[in-house]
Amino acid sequence: MDTKIEINSKEYQLARYPKTVDKSLRAWSNAELLVLDYIVDKKTENIHLFNDRFGVWNCALNDKKLVTVWTYASQQKAIEQNLKLNNFSDEVNYKTPLEDLNKVDLALLKIPKSLELFELFLQQIHKAANDKTEVVCGFMTKHFSASYLKIVEQYFNVVQQSKAWKKARLLVLEQPKKIVEYKELVNTINWKDNSIKQHYGVFSSGKVDIGTQFFLEHLNVKEDELNILDVASGNGVIALEAFNLNPNSNVTLIDDFNLAIASSQLNLKDKKANFICADNLNDVEKNSFDLVVSNPPFHFEHENNIEVALNLFKGVQNCLKINGRFLLVANKHLNYKTHLGKLFNEVIVVDSNKKFEIIECS
Repeated sequence: MDTKIEINSKEYQLARYPKTVDKSLRAWSNAELLVLDYIVDKKTENIHLFNDRFGVWNCALNDKKLVTVWTYASQQKAIEQNLKLNNFSDEVNYKTPLEDLNKVDLALLKIPKSLELFELFLQQIHKAANDKTEVVCGFMTKHFSASYLKIVEQYFNVVQQSKAWKKARLLVLEQPKKIVEYKELVNTINWKDNSIKQHYGVFSSGKVDIGTQFFLEHLNVKEDELNILDVASGNGVIALEAFNLNPNSNVTLIDDFNLAIASSQLNLKDKKANFICADNLNDVEKNSFDLVVSNPPFHFEHENNIEVALNLFKGVQNCLKINGRFLLVANKHLNYKTHLGKLFNEVIVVDSNKKFEIIECS
């Protein structure tokens, strides 16, 4: 796996976090390098960074005044890891996508897989923009969508596309529109008797995904299962259903994505619930949960990757009580049952359909 990269005649060491065994994956993309090349002669000292997933921009621009808009707890760890790796200060000025920015002169944005999240970023930028604000968006050509243009044209008058370089391209946005009708970038999903709120960018836009639906239709919570953990909790709909099945329970929700946690706080604000934005279960008390539920992720942006889920399974093993249960739903083709069999004494498929299976571990 490549960990060394030369940018503007300087060499940097960049490693992925979480670690991966896939040697083809790197901690940077050509889209991010193309953005850096485009701004090399710009004198702007104040730069806002969006979707700097592993910290290549934080490292290459460490002499600038940076504001990093973060979305994942694992992203923060990756950035700080790589700053330390290059002997830079790991103190980062972070903002979330829901916080107001003071003044944006130049913004660098790697376009995320979620078009909703892309729009959320642009609206956040536009609110703090001035006449001279410039936004440089990088993306890999194979991921281009005409929707990119529809979104950016809502907020900027001038949209320029670059030529391709090593399968990467840029959208350069200038002249923010004077009048934009800002909308609340929150979806409302009707599920049973509940209205589920979900910030733009959170998994399964506008609906409860079919895997979660199948899981909820078959979910059971025992009377003595009082401490419940929802891993990769998303908008919190599974935790909410678990609480409804046992109103005496206390639920804890953990997710790597800060907008997922913010969404679940909207949906369980009146419940006995704890919310943790983290990419693993290392800080969760061992042997503390009667029931763990999950619809674990197997996508990492545009990558299919089950390594994140497998690490979460190890964490579940540690925080589950001796007689506790772990219930999860998964696509059949992922073959999680084999991996879980190495961690738990009993692993059984309790329900399945053509696409999904619900697995119980104890």
